[in-house]
Amino acid sequence: MRRTSGQGAVPYQRVPLDAGVGNPALLLRDGAAEVLGRWAAVLAGGPIAIGDRHLTSPMVAAVGAIEIAVHGWDVATACGERRPIPAPMAEELLDLALLLITPHDRPSRFGRPVAVPAYAPAQDHLLAYLGRRPDWFVCN
Repeated sequence: MRRTSGQGAVPYQRVPLDAGVGNPALLLRDGAAEVLGRWAAVLAGGPIAIGDRHLTSPMVAAVGAIEIAVHGWDVATACGERRPIPAPMAEELLDLALLLITPHDRPSRFGRPVAVPAYAPAQDHLLAYLGRRPDWFVCN
């Protein structure tokens, strides 16, 4: 991630989880902290370049919120913990995801949407839209 004004920011580099480096939860935490730090550093600045996208600071915050909530759910679920995304948050994040995630983001950034019943909670709709199975759970 860098400011588009070219003021010497270091590009953000994504580390694949299968790269064999460290604890995935700690990598997620560190990545989220880096995104937050860089976002805070350019809060008053112009657009921020992330890959081929140019986003405003509020858009970076929205994307970060989706990333943290959904990857937090991923990690908790993979560890056998049920940690639901609070309904009001899931509703807001779903609205943002519907605006920010395009067909061009699939399948490289997100899987295909998964079908869920219309009456399913907002968390399930958010997770399904991002290509996750909301009913998936690891049994310990």
